[in-house]
Amino acid sequence: MKGRTENASALDLKNGYILKERNIDNAKLYSCLFCPAQFDAEDIYTFGKINVTAQKAIRLHIQKEHGDVFNQLLAEDKSKTGLTDTQKEFLEYYFAGMSDAEIAKKMNISASTVRYQRYNFREKAKQAKYILAMSELLEEREKNPINPVAEVDENTKTLESLFESLSPLVLKTFNMKKKKEEKRLVILKTILGQFEKGIKYSDKEVNAILKEIYEDYATIRRSLIDYGFMDRTGDCREYWVK
Repeated sequence: MKGRTENASALDLKNGYILKERNIDNAKLYSCLFCPAQFDAEDIYTFGKINVTAQKAIRLHIQKEHGDVFNQLLAEDKSKTGLTDTQKEFLEYYFAGMSDAEIAKKMNISASTVRYQRYNFREKAKQAKYILAMSELLEEREKNPINPVAEVDENTKTLESLFESLSPLVLKTFNMKKKKEEKRLVILKTILGQFEKGIKYSDKEVNAILKEIYEDYATIRRSLIDYGFMDRTGDCREYWVK
């Protein structure tokens, strides 16, 4: 499979084939990962007495010529699979549906060791999902790099358009139409930064902080509660960041 799996996803490896374009005419081809066989996506193929699509044809080809995809992948060297010969032997029997006792006898190990191998493989599979997801995110980031400076500049511009001053924090207006909901949230999140999480504020303390930011402090206070940024006691004597 050398060179055939470079652009193959986990799903491609599971299927045993990849859909790619031919360089000459851009025709879409179902290409086997285990041999040079290819099937044009636009053509119909005959297997035995039936006519099938290219995708069905590649599946029948793999079944006929290569058997189980699992065992084909298992046959790859350690540099690709990360599996030792012992682990490969265990997985071969595991895939064949053998019981713990049968595998233990075949490999001359205890049944408890077999159970551990099953558990260990499942744990590695879980970890592999995370590694794969992070790898794909890294690839996406490399293709579409983010400019942190540009993002900071954009955020600053947004805040400057909403506040008279950022230090000290002074709000221009909170009277916006419903369609400006996003700006309301930006305002409330920014104002929330004036409060520390884990500290309980009295009604007077909250009002004193908000008065410095906006004259209609009661509306801001109510909005912080309504939007779920802050909570308060039933008697409205204490407030805190959620």
